Amino acid sequence: MSGKRGNNEGSVYQERSTGRWVAAVSVDGTRRRAIAPTEAAAKRRLREMLAQLDSGLPVADGSLTVADLLDDWMATAVAGKQLSPRTVDTHTWAVEILKEQLGSKRVKSLRPEDVEVALTRLATKGHGSKPRPMSRASLVKIRSVLGQALTWAERRQLVARNVVRVVELPAEARPSELGRALTVEQARHLLRSIEGHRLEALFTLMLMLGLRPGEATGLTWPNVDFDQGVIHVRQSLKLHRGQLVLSDKLKTSRSRRSLDAPQQLLAALERHRMQQVADRLELGPSWSNPHDLVFTNAIGGPIDPANLRRALRKTTEEAGLGPWHPHELRHSAASILSASGVPLEEVADVLGHDGTRMTALVYRHAVTPSVAGARGMGDLLA
Repeated sequence: MSGKRGNNEGSVYQERSTGRWVAAVSVDGTRRRAIAPTEAAAKRRLREMLAQLDSGLPVADGSLTVADLLDDWMATAVAGKQLSPRTVDTHTWAVEILKEQLGSKRVKSLRPEDVEVALTRLATKGHGSKPRPMSRASLVKIRSVLGQALTWAERRQLVARNVVRVVELPAEARPSELGRALTVEQARHLLRSIEGHRLEALFTLMLMLGLRPGEATGLTWPNVDFDQGVIHVRQSLKLHRGQLVLSDKLKTSRSRRSLDAPQQLLAALERHRMQQVADRLELGPSWSNPHDLVFTNAIGGPIDPANLRRALRKTTEEAGLGPWHPHELRHSAASILSASGVPLEEVADVLGHDGTRMTALVYRHAVTPSVAGARGMGDLLA
């Protein structure tokens, strides 16, 4: 390792602008610096850095702050990956919070306790101009983003270790709200209530096949195979920096899927197609649907997620079911399929999950008064 550092020595110097003492070495053409209050302390730090090099250990850049690291990670690692717009937005959101909480700290002196204090502060006081205590799920995302950035830095020998690996979430973090699902009878009632509704086919699709809201509103007519009775999930409508974009970058590797459609859903889609043709003829030049979307607003444009939430909420309230969210139709699909005896692996395939863990822990809820799975125990143990 000694042959890879500049002049085999490194250097100690004083910055004219700040008066600080700096110890610096060169590692594979990149300078690593450590700030010290005195010349003696800088020389001591240089000896430590040289010893680390000779031992084959990574030498952290002493001047690198958490904010600098996060900016570098976003500009190189994140920008270089083909991530969905939503994932990029989540990373950007978490980075902004981390920079506010820990940005000025030097990476070399970052301790697990520093991260835990920041997470506790977010769990109790929140973040931003209208602070609200953050949920456990939000803290998990923030911790994950910092951990990814430090792992990236560790591989490049910018840090000696990833402290996030031992960071615990605060006990004060409020648990995420438990999910819920429509019961079988509630689902039947909803389907009866939406007959003739402008978005009947959309709500039926989400309830019967469990599509994510963006997958449902991003469905195009070429991906509806009426002859074979199959719905192909190939794209998703996403809100990215205030703009609705149709993306073929789906959430997971299993999100790209083809699903057999119940006859009731196909009939609703056929009625919807006929109505869309009538709308297009009536509006003439005012109609514009360049992506050939199945579900549009009144003039052919994509459906805004906020408008979808409002429309479903109004519909379920008018049906006497109270307010429901589009994601809860997806939860309902998973729960009803599971309750009807469909194996969990198949339910996960319908939802486009990578494995069954998320399906079992998050999406499956009780939709019957009791659990029938143990009925056969009497015969087994007789």
